Amino acid sequence: MAQPYRGVFGILLTTFAQDDTIETADLVAQANFVAATCQGIVWPVLASEFYLLDEDEKTDGFVAVAEGNRQRVPFIAGISSPTTRGAVRLAEAAARAGADAVITMAPYFKKVTGVELLKHFKAIASVGLPICIQNSSWLGGLSTLSASELRTLADEIPEVQYLKEEAPALPETISKVLRAVPGGFQGVFGGAGCRYLIDELNRGGAGNMPACQFADVFGYVVDRYDQGELMEARRWHAAGLVGYNNVETAYPRAGSREVLKRRGIIRSSRGRYSGPDELDSAALAEIDATLEYLEPYLRWPNHILNP
Repeated sequence: MAQPYRGVFGILLTTFAQDDTIETADLVAQANFVAATCQGIVWPVLASEFYLLDEDEKTDGFVAVAEGNRQRVPFIAGISSPTTRGAVRLAEAAARAGADAVITMAPYFKKVTGVELLKHFKAIASVGLPICIQNSSWLGGLSTLSASELRTLADEIPEVQYLKEEAPALPETISKVLRAVPGGFQGVFGGAGCRYLIDELNRGGAGNMPACQFADVFGYVVDRYDQGELMEARRWHAAGLVGYNNVETAYPRAGSREVLKRRGIIRSSRGRYSGPDELDSAALAEIDATLEYLEPYLRWPNHILNP
């Protein structure tokens, strides 16, 4: 039996060419980077701006991510959709591409509860892949699930095996859900870009799913933590938080893409509908200074966990 998922599952960013087509080569390259340096891959979810992508773009992207991963680490495909039929179609495409599991929010444009909520997740489960529920307060919390709803889904649907809990994204939220749904999930992951990673691990969390620009740093934190080198893990975690605070908090998607480009991992830093002035000169200077500071901690491409 496969071991439960654990560690840092890096979320790939979505980049675009001048003609507004997805840079699939950037997805391949990011998947290679993340697979080599941490414990799993996720795409496309909120950090990937999945809501700006057509269904066919996601379907093609699944293939690119699987190509870059080469089955080294689990690939969890994002299939969130406002409709059950849309989520099922994406789950089927993910399965064809070779994804290992899917991650999805509940429908997010209209609150779905009770029998209808159960039907939604059972339809996704019919595809046969393990399901990770993303419990997020995005868009006013219409997709946010209560502890009792999470318990019902975990009890009634064997494929519901994992949870990304970020409603709210605080370390004690992990403890609360583990108490509320004891044994319901094989693993509960946190969000907030690994801000609380070690605290979450200490509370029994399975890991975290951050945007991937510093996946090599945070993946190494879990590796050291699991080896019992707790102070070493804390030292590297503190370094990674400099990147999180100086880039992701301040300049969310644009800053994350720019870091990946400056690290030589991707070719384009363009987002869909992004303009040339997304990052001003002060922002670019701060990104440069942050990368200079973090240089001793950036392990790609010379130090990798999964060749």
